[in-house]
Amino acid sequence: MQNNFDDVTRGDAFVASAHAEGAPSGMSGEDLAQFEQFKKAKLLEQTRDRIARVECDSLSPVPSGGELRLLCREAERIGLGGIVVLPAFVRQCVAYLGPDPSCALFAAVSFPHGADSPAAKVAAVRRAVRDGADGAEVCASYSVLRQGNLAAFRRECKKLVRAARPRSLTLTLDCNFLEESDIVRACGCAADCGAARVRIVNASGRSAVSAAVSAVGGRCDVKAGADDLADMSELETLGAAVASCNNAPEVCSRLLNAAES
Repeated sequence: MQNNFDDVTRGDAFVASAHAEGAPSGMSGEDLAQFEQFKKAKLLEQTRDRIARVECDSLSPVPSGGELRLLCREAERIGLGGIVVLPAFVRQCVAYLGPDPSCALFAAVSFPHGADSPAAKVAAVRRAVRDGADGAEVCASYSVLRQGNLAAFRRECKKLVRAARPRSLTLTLDCNFLEESDIVRACGCAADCGAARVRIVNASGRSAVSAAVSAVGGRCDVKAGADDLADMSELETLGAAVASCNNAPEVCSRLLNAAES
């Protein structure tokens, strides 16, 4: 996945499309002004709702405190739905976000290969919850899935869901390591076991996302990566509930500024 958003200016197009709607005919000047004010307020509401379905990763093993502080501050200001950090930085980000934050905080467990033992994953999830994370995103055991050992995968998934309570569990599935058939089976299993979300990463096409949405059947949400606003729109059309954008603060700030102007 690329880390830049070359198409951030599409935010302007998104805003302009709402203003393109004509006002009802026969309005007085005062009524027309009120109508325009209503349209602007509605557009801002829709934009904030859209931004609340966007999350940002910060998965560097060596982030500076300033980088994390800025990310937390911008996520709160813009209204991002969440940020994802490595477990070692959960406590730090909890402090930066402050009391009663609107932005959720998730810990990326067993990133990036999912090769830790189930016991190690369970321990990491419990620790992240104790440290203040709103949930854990755990990389699946890709080798187990490729071997077709769905029973072992199901056992691990149930343990992880229990370990995350009362917070949420997201199961991460990487298309670089899994066939689409593996992803479909894993998604169905994760939904059965009570996972809140499945996350599809490194999907070069969108068939894996579409297959995941179909497999969970509304029993849990699907999260997938977006490089720009066009990707976000495509994910929404496919039924994905959350978009993960590496440069979410930049693109969503541009989107929000356009809606507020």
